[in-house]
Amino acid sequence: MEFLSSYFIEALAILGLALLAIEVLVLGMSTLVLLLTGLGLLLTALSMYLGWLPSTWQWALMATTGYTVLLGVVLWPLFKRIQTPSQHKAVQSDLIGHSFYLPMATSAKQPGSYRFSGVDWRLVSQQPIAEGTLVEVIDVQVGTLVIQAASAEDASD
Repeated sequence: MEFLSSYFIEALAILGLALLAIEVLVLGMSTLVLLLTGLGLLLTALSMYLGWLPSTWQWALMATTGYTVLLGVVLWPLFKRIQTPSQHKAVQSDLIGHSFYLPMATSAKQPGSYRFSGVDWRLVSQQPIAEGTLVEVIDVQVGTLVIQAASAEDASD
């Protein structure tokens, strides 16, 4: 017991590091209790080492509790923001509005193919479009161009 009282500050720091290691390596940051308590123990050990707090177990218990609660209150918005699912935003592509003459007939049941910028794109259309028709891209998905027949004013441009 004398050994523990001689190295009380170091024991607190080692216990804090052990809790952090268990939280990160074993539990994968699934509970925040060990993380916050480990950080509270490290801050308590630092406060005692710097002489801000007396090196007694009563002060260690109070300071660890206080630091743990304080860290929980301060870090809770950050942890909550990290855990919220990201919202997927539609990506605007420069290909939307691109016009070209259709190299082959395309329909919803029979998608076509178009080579543009070194990539073979799959062409999808809701209505049948004949070969040689001027079409424009209305949507872009991974490897797929959604097309429609271009309007008469687009053809005159």
